[in-house]
Amino acid sequence: MVSMSIKLFQEKKMDILCGQKINKNIHMKRNYSISIWLLLLLLSCNKPKDFYNELGKGAYLTFVSSNNLLNGTDAAASVNIVVSSVGAEIASVNLYVAATATTDKTKWKLIKNVAFAGETNITATNAQIASALGLTAGNLPPGTVFNFYNEVVTKDGKTYSSINTSAIDLENQLAFNTALRWTGTVVCPYNAASIAGTYTVIRDDWQDWVPGDLVQVTAGAGANQVNLSQVWPNPAFAVVVTPLTINVDPTTGVVTVPDNVTFGDYGAFKGITRAGSSGFVFSCTGRITIRVHIDAPPFGDQGFSQLILEK
Repeated sequence: MVSMSIKLFQEKKMDILCGQKINKNIHMKRNYSISIWLLLLLLSCNKPKDFYNELGKGAYLTFVSSNNLLNGTDAAASVNIVVSSVGAEIASVNLYVAATATTDKTKWKLIKNVAFAGETNITATNAQIASALGLTAGNLPPGTVFNFYNEVVTKDGKTYSSINTSAIDLENQLAFNTALRWTGTVVCPYNAASIAGTYTVIRDDWQDWVPGDLVQVTAGAGANQVNLSQVWPNPAFAVVVTPLTINVDPTTGVVTVPDNVTFGDYGAFKGITRAGSSGFVFSCTGRITIRVHIDAPPFGDQGFSQLILEK
């Protein structure tokens, strides 16, 4: 308890000092060691964002915008990231892809070299990713996450990437807004005509079902909707109050779960959706994966429960 109090006290001091709200009483103290401590602390609070450039350490890319969803069934579909730069003058960027997150460059596969001209758009198509990794274009598995690495090539021929820069001092510092690595998730268009049917429960964190159970999924009343009222709640445990109907983006399969839907009355409590839920419906592979924020009055917030169904 004492150590925790000290930690909280130190964090409070950091907040106050970095906000330049130093108590006048501190300035009155003549203790030399305290003065040195304050000086070092203030320097750390005001560390300039461009110190990397000022120290002559090369160059890095900064994030502007991105599209991280890739249609796995369209060979021409693409993901992209728009970047700017800090530091030495950049000639081009080597774009690599890997099947896993790694700084082992032997596992990076070169997609292409992109000429850099100020704010630059770097893209990777379904076909380019497939070619680099030895996969089939237009048939990338939905749910797969690809890892992309941007390697800076400066005018003097030097290269900078996640391999030879500091993840602690650069990439993990939000103020620098680095864009040396990014990801793309494979999705597929939603087909309402194929969504209804019998599904096998792969996972149910809400524990209305166990893996291997068979459940029924139907199309919702509106366009691009999926009705899960025969899944949650399990009729053996509860009754439906309002059907749990989720909305699906027809282009990507991304799910939106409505907030404040009382989907089941379990007698002693009710199951109610809350904000923050997410997921995918991949009708092309017959897989539904959602992560639902659930409240259960009077027992309170139950956090997030994942539901995975496979047709």
